Amino acid sequence: LITLLMVGVAGAISKLVLMRLETVQATHFEELSDAYLDGLSTALLPALIRRDAWEAFDALDRSRLRYQAVGALRVLVVLPDGSVLAASDPLRHPLGAAAPPEAEPAPLHLEPSAATAWIHRAVSEGGVPVGRIAAEVDVTALATERRATLLALVGVNAALTLLFALLGWLLVRRMLHPVLRLSERLGQAAEGRLQPIPEAELPPADTEAGRAYRRYNAAAAAIAEREALLTRLAEEERRALVGRYASAMAHEVNNPLGGLFNAVRMIQRHGDDPERRQRAASLLERGLTGIHNVVRASLILWRGEADARPVSAADIDDLRLLIESEARRRELVLDWRHELDGAFPAPAQMVRQVALNLLLNACAASPPGGRVTLRAEVVAGTLTLEVTDEGPGLPAEARALLLDGQTAQVPQAGGLGLWTVARLVRELGAPVQVAGPPGSRIIIRIPDAERGTPRLAA
Repeated sequence: LITLLMVGVAGAISKLVLMRLETVQATHFEELSDAYLDGLSTALLPALIRRDAWEAFDALDRSRLRYQAVGALRVLVVLPDGSVLAASDPLRHPLGAAAPPEAEPAPLHLEPSAATAWIHRAVSEGGVPVGRIAAEVDVTALATERRATLLALVGVNAALTLLFALLGWLLVRRMLHPVLRLSERLGQAAEGRLQPIPEAELPPADTEAGRAYRRYNAAAAAIAEREALLTRLAEEERRALVGRYASAMAHEVNNPLGGLFNAVRMIQRHGDDPERRQRAASLLERGLTGIHNVVRASLILWRGEADARPVSAADIDDLRLLIESEARRRELVLDWRHELDGAFPAPAQMVRQVALNLLLNACAASPPGGRVTLRAEVVAGTLTLEVTDEGPGLPAEARALLLDGQTAQVPQAGGLGLWTVARLVRELGAPVQVAGPPGSRIIIRIPDAERGTPRLAA
């Protein structure tokens, strides 16, 4: 851009200089021509009055030596009737011949590419025209001067253009170096490496680059602090969740273990009694089956099965085994209703995570003796999950998090369950509806993954 600007400026300056040169040359040529024609007309006036050709030839001969600087190539003395009285080249223009068309009077105009030009002067005596003078003058010197001036302008302007373009490029590169460096750092940030600029490499603080670098470092430090906080919160939430489920698992396993030990002791004491032995074996089978179901449900939930597997009724029932201990611990009534037949084409792992987090929040919000309801059904090609509790209702921040999870901020202290739900439903493309207080009623409509868009029930 700087080079193009310099070329444009140089071209404009060259054009102005050449125009000025042409104007000056035309003015000087006109002055020289007027002086030449004034002297020549004075010498030829008597010959024109008497129409004396010999006297006219004599005047032309004398003027040839006196006005060599004019560079006259042809000079014609023409009578009022258009016939030639005398000429510097009588063989080409004999006495009495008609004057050539180019010798007709015309305004002086110097063509840039012309080698000659015609000048004219009317001669009169007492206001009566007695003839005129026409001369063809050599103007190659003027064209040569213009050409030399043009070459000098082109050479000087080209050198100045290259010099200023180089200086401008170096200056702009120096000015843009901080911006390019910040751009490189931000490009690394897109790959997850937002690294601050070392203090030793920072420009002075009172410069624009110094202020920009320090603001970048402040932003990098804030982002690093935020990421560390989120990592810590996620770790704390994970540990809390693992602790809750470890407690739930211990509770679910310990309950049947007491009965199992009783059955073992019964067999040890009354093993010879077929009826008691059969009762003890049935108790062992039921207890082991319960433990097996709890362990299987926990493994299915946490081992991270592939999302390609569709959700089924067994996935919803497994959640009940995991949430019942929490409901009993909080003295809650668990109302479980689902009407799934077969499999629904939605990622099973994500659907279970959504339902489990909503159920845990509902249990935490409900007072003792309250009711937590789960309803799952497929209506018009859409899986509807509805979780209802009898708590005080969702706070405004939690409601905003569910309804606008894309723009809501990550919670700064614990409670990542609803944030996880918001993230998962956004990935599933599932609309969320929140009602209450009193209580809270959350409805999530999960679309058919094979069709891509949810169809809401009327």
